[in-house]
Amino acid sequence: MDIMKKRVPIIGGLLVVFFGVLIAAKVGMFDGASVSVKEIKEVATTVEDMEIPEGAKVVGVGEATHGNAEFQELKLTILKKLADEGTCRAILFEMPLADGEMLNKYVHGEGEVQSAEDAVGLLMYPLYDTKQMAALLDWMKAENEGKDFDDTYCIFGIDPQGADEPDPDAPSFEEDPDAYSDYRDDKMLENLKNILAGEKERGYNRVMVTAHNGHLCKGNSDGFGSITFGQKLYDEFGEGYFVIGSDFYNANVNINTAGKYGDEYERKNHEFCSSDPLALEAKNFEGGVYALDFAKVTDENSKLYKAIHEETFMGLVGEGFNENWYTYKSYRAKVVPAEKYDAVVYYYRANPIEPIHY
Repeated sequence: MDIMKKRVPIIGGLLVVFFGVLIAAKVGMFDGASVSVKEIKEVATTVEDMEIPEGAKVVGVGEATHGNAEFQELKLTILKKLADEGTCRAILFEMPLADGEMLNKYVHGEGEVQSAEDAVGLLMYPLYDTKQMAALLDWMKAENEGKDFDDTYCIFGIDPQGADEPDPDAPSFEEDPDAYSDYRDDKMLENLKNILAGEKERGYNRVMVTAHNGHLCKGNSDGFGSITFGQKLYDEFGEGYFVIGSDFYNANVNINTAGKYGDEYERKNHEFCSSDPLALEAKNFEGGVYALDFAKVTDENSKLYKAIHEETFMGLVGEGFNENWYTYKSYRAKVVPAEKYDAVVYYYRANPIEPIHY
């Protein structure tokens, strides 16, 4: 009996360690993410102090997930920064055109919607049915009060998905996902160019566009077409396209459950670790966040230069969760950061959105 009493705590301790190891492996904590890159402290800035090139006509702001509050807050932070510079009054979203039109009426004090929370509750997809999106709308509306139209902030949707009258010539996503993604990106580019032309007539030389990292990054991206929307923007505007990505080290992400649509629509929170060593370093910065402009990293012999010019893991979380994400670690992608983005905002921890009406 005494022997058993001694063994029970030992066995219990081993079980705690065992299950701890399983959880850590599940979220990716054994993938070398503890690598320290100290040089970042010499070039990192806050988001507010990040320099955006004067020649940038299109400023892309990507989100590593659709389901984290920090990435939605980032949109307003950068819009305010561009507003202070006096160069931009339009923000474009990865949302249907009709949704953008409804929101634009709201921020101009038009239409029947009475509050920002009511407005986000009417969106076709609940990704932006959040207090962060409502805060952005209320800021825009407050800034617009009493101003001539040419001085106001505008919001647009550029995504052909969810159109009231779908294009009969659009490829089928089920039959050819890549062709559909290319079509979608082409339409978003066309819509953006038309809006930019209109903004120039109002006296502004750039627009801000926000979407998932997988859309806005340069090159290609699994699940987002053979050529991304971001690459098409770069092909069109060259150095006039400046893309800011975002990443997390740990994130609790609010995601739609695969196969749960319509009346069965469901969103749940899921924990992930990107294993990005640069995001890990965000824990050493105020608020657990910092911005890194890759053009500022010039010492080719530094660990930081190598870190952004060699393959590393970055978080890349979409919608439609299933358990295979953990098995294949498909919530992240191995990329060369400096080839995908001009700058990245790194977060040590990202917290889930809390949809207001779902």
